[in-house]
Amino acid sequence: MSVDLVNFYKFLLLLIRASFIIFVVPVIGTRTVPAMAKVALAMFLAYIAMPVAGNVVIPETVVGLVLVVLRELLLGVCIGFACRLIFDGIQLGGQYVGYMMGFSVVNVMDPQAETAVPLISHFESIVAVLVFLSIGGHLWFMSAFLDTLKAVPLGELRMGTSWSLFLAKLGREIFVVGLKVNAPIFIVLFLIQLVMAVIARIVPQMNIFMVGFPIQIFVGLVLLAFSVRGMVHLFGNEFLYMRELMYSVMRLFGG
Repeated sequence: MSVDLVNFYKFLLLLIRASFIIFVVPVIGTRTVPAMAKVALAMFLAYIAMPVAGNVVIPETVVGLVLVVLRELLLGVCIGFACRLIFDGIQLGGQYVGYMMGFSVVNVMDPQAETAVPLISHFESIVAVLVFLSIGGHLWFMSAFLDTLKAVPLGELRMGTSWSLFLAKLGREIFVVGLKVNAPIFIVLFLIQLVMAVIARIVPQMNIFMVGFPIQIFVGLVLLAFSVRGMVHLFGNEFLYMRELMYSVMRLFGG
């Protein structure tokens, strides 16, 4: 039985690109999804993409082959990283709210972050995942993989000139998303802490910690309950922006 070396090389590059997109992106790439399922999905995507992948040329040297493989790997990782930043921003905002409410020591295991996170952060992550799945976000990664073949053909990966600026923009999104989601709660809890500080100066006999913590927890939970609807709407908009980020990465690597 003979093996077509060119088709095998094409399938290998497709599998590398698909694997690193699948294993890095949020929701699908978490540990809660079995590794065999992710491998099977990557192989399926690579297989169905074979007819539309175009022609490839096998490098003549080992160094050239390694560079092509590394470029495919880098593209998949960057697309997944750009998508994960939105979820990281949501988690970061939830951590700040939890700390301000006094829940800094109340941690639970978050499968999305794959680590122990504050309770409020875990709650917002669950809401984000539900919104993400409800709008079909998990299917965007599969369509994005097929679209990368048009924007960045196999073996022709290039780096744009605005790479450093784009990385800085991605890092900024973590803080922007966290602030957008929880800005009203931040402001109210900060004002409560400010009022408590003034009361502590005016009435030093009062045990401000015994009074302040229950108030902060109660107000924080009430605000969180009333902000769920707006949170869902904001998450949907941020996920649409996440989709734009994926294609921005493609254009960046397309040169």
